[in-house]
Amino acid sequence: MSYSRDNGLDRARQRRRRRATAIAALVAIVVFAGFAYAVSYFAGWVPGSRPPAPPASCTVTPPPPPQAAVVLNVYNASGDTGQATDVANAMTSRNFNVGVVSNDPYQESLDGVGQIRFGPAGKAFAEKYVKPLVPGATMVEDGRTDSSVDLALGKAFPHLATAKPTPTPTIPGC
Repeated sequence: MSYSRDNGLDRARQRRRRRATAIAALVAIVVFAGFAYAVSYFAGWVPGSRPPAPPASCTVTPPPPPQAAVVLNVYNASGDTGQATDVANAMTSRNFNVGVVSNDPYQESLDGVGQIRFGPAGKAFAEKYVKPLVPGATMVEDGRTDSSVDLALGKAFPHLATAKPTPTPTIPGC
């Protein structure tokens, strides 16, 4: 009878070697896959890994016009119904930031062209942007502390036509 020295230690060692080989192969695969994903992430190959680049825009966004920087309130002091609304629409078409459109809060009845009312902070705006559109209006500095300007329309206020829209600049090749 031949007796082999197989007391189970050889089989246990063999199982450990196979298990270690399998674990080493699995770790190598995971490391390789992680490395490949990292490379593709930084190279931009993985969909959704980076936000898409914004499309090139061919439209030019112009800065807001200077007359939109100050609130212009339009008041009717003439008694003509709808005049303040018409003038407010015309001023809006000229890129003014129109605030309140109503009857004159001072309840004055103006016979002339009207009044341009402002405080110290709005004086330059009133002279530069409102006065040229309303020749003959009286400039009245009141005690307000903000930069808003009021345009009170009198009975002799001229008709303001709605401004034509300005063409938007285009970029060649768009």
